[in-house]
Amino acid sequence: MAKDTLNLDGVMNLAEAMGNMDGDAELLQEIVTIFMQTGPTQLDTLANALAAGAIKDVAIQAHGMKGGASNFCARRFVASALKLELLAKSGTLVGGEALLAAMRENYAELEELVPLINWDEVAQNWSR
Repeated sequence: MAKDTLNLDGVMNLAEAMGNMDGDAELLQEIVTIFMQTGPTQLDTLANALAAGAIKDVAIQAHGMKGGASNFCARRFVASALKLELLAKSGTLVGGEALLAAMRENYAELEELVPLINWDEVAQNWSR
C-alpha cells in the first residue's frame, strides 16, 4: 500500500490519521477497532433519540460519533454526523432520518473497508 493509497476511496484518509497519531499504527488500529465495535450501538441510541424527538440527545450523540470518526479521518461519516449534529443544534429534527440513514450507509462503507486494511503496511508506508 503506497502512501497515496492511504486515502481509501475517500472513506478514510489513513495518511492524515497516522499523522494525528504521530505515526502510531497500533494506536490508530485500536481506535478504529473500538469505533467499529461500538458503532452499531451508538447508531441505535441515536436512532432512538431521533424517534423520541430528543433534540439535545441527538446533538450529543451525533457530536460524539463525529468525534470518534474524526480520530481516523472517516470523512464521509464525519460529514453526515456533523450535518445531523448541526440540524439538532438548530432546534429541529426535520430531515434527521435521512441524515441518520446517510450515517448508517457511511458506517457500512467502513465495515467493508476496515477489514481490508493491512496495518503493517500502513505503518511501513507512512512517513511524516
